[in-house]
Amino acid sequence: MKLVEARQFASNYLNTLSQKKNELTKILEDKNSQYVNDPNFDKAEITNQIAAIEKEYDRAQDISDRLSEMDYLIESAERTRQQNEQAAKNTKELLKILEVYRRISKGDKVPFKDEKKLMDYSHKLYAAAKNMALLNQNAEGKKRKSLWKKEDEITKKPADPSDIADNTEIINPLAGAPYSSGADKAGKAGGKTSEINKINKISGAGGTGKTIINIKI
Repeated sequence: MKLVEARQFASNYLNTLSQKKNELTKILEDKNSQYVNDPNFDKAEITNQIAAIEKEYDRAQDISDRLSEMDYLIESAERTRQQNEQAAKNTKELLKILEVYRRISKGDKVPFKDEKKLMDYSHKLYAAAKNMALLNQNAEGKKRKSLWKKEDEITKKPADPSDIADNTEIINPLAGAPYSSGADKAGKAGGKTSEINKINKISGAGGTGKTIINIKI
């Protein structure tokens, strides 16, 4: 799973938990609820469910915060790497330009492309090199090849650091969480709200006969 997908999943999951809590709280606090007079209606059971959801929400929020931090750190690291790479290229470019200055100054013949590089960098430096060349015009200058190769002229657009972070592959830390299927469906369905689908009275599992609220996404 990509990091951007994991962050969206976490967001959906938090929304799912919040919706579930709100629905249970509404049932618990609604004095006109059809379940209030039900002898099997167990407020304590619902209260426990709400407490469990709140605890899970806190855990999910912590994971969501960590995913956001991971995204920030990856993006920052990539941005720094690109800046360092560009700084190294700029230093290499400057060294070549200074070498062109040295060659012209001693009377060497350099390609027009190299002269233009020096001229674009500094007209004063270019003029100084030409003046030095006049002083060395009797010297036997060498015919030089360009210091720039064709591939050096190709400028590649660096990748967007945010895209690098988004597409980082990770293992979904919320996979298999109690309500994770709801979060997954919420994401696919565009974040539809959940509904309390049905209330089942059960007498099994110890014969409690308690009313269980089943919230289905």
